[in-house]
Amino acid sequence: MVIDFHTHCFADNVAKSAMPFLEAEGNINALHDGTIAGQRGCMDRCGIDISVVQPVATKPSQVKAINDWAKQNRRNDLIFFGAVHPDDPDFITTAQQLKDDGFKGVKLHPDYQNFLADEDRMMPLYQALSDIGLIVLFHAGVDIGRPNLVHCTPLMIRRVMDTVPDLVIVAAHMGSHALWHDTEELLLGRDLYIDTSYSYYQLGQQGMMRMIEKHGADRVLFGSDSPWTCQEVEMLRIQSLPLPGGDIDDIMYRNAQRLLGL
Repeated sequence: MVIDFHTHCFADNVAKSAMPFLEAEGNINALHDGTIAGQRGCMDRCGIDISVVQPVATKPSQVKAINDWAKQNRRNDLIFFGAVHPDDPDFITTAQQLKDDGFKGVKLHPDYQNFLADEDRMMPLYQALSDIGLIVLFHAGVDIGRPNLVHCTPLMIRRVMDTVPDLVIVAAHMGSHALWHDTEELLLGRDLYIDTSYSYYQLGQQGMMRMIEKHGADRVLFGSDSPWTCQEVEMLRIQSLPLPGGDIDDIMYRNAQRLLGL
């Protein structure tokens, strides 16, 4: 069993414009066309049982359409997180509706949604998400397409954790992409999850091992960031880490099963 906790795809009409834009902005080539069919084809080729899709609404006006699309397209092999936007005046109502509709969590991307993760205005929204019972997956660390201002640093995540201690957080990219030292000092070993997406290429086996051992394999989730990396390559990288077999199983699927209630 393999559950990829961090993937992306779009409605077919959106993918046609979104994928070229994102490829150009990040100077990166996608490995499929960004559609659900493209994601499923990649899963079939790579041996992935379940992908968790992490949508991002870059404007409040996109929230409803994204969530309607996600609700219509979820299947046993595709689990969708919901989309929320901090500037949506109906944020809390939207979050409650997501919970009522069976969504397990939401994705927040501070760089693309133009907020700092620890802004005071965000704390009541995080508290609402915690009270409603939704997981929050943050894009954390440097975004390769928008590297000049980091909107979600390890220190910011610590402040969120200290302010809303019951919020269930997944900090993507091993806690904070490219901010590895601060991640180790401020986040590892604390009560949050991290995912492995888009990190091995910088950390390598030694760095991944160090961070997993410091944090605990029971709070690490396999994620590929597909279509921006190959699911099979990322899967084999994690499976080949010199960890006990039980730790590998935790990372590859058991932690996700527990977190998602599967």
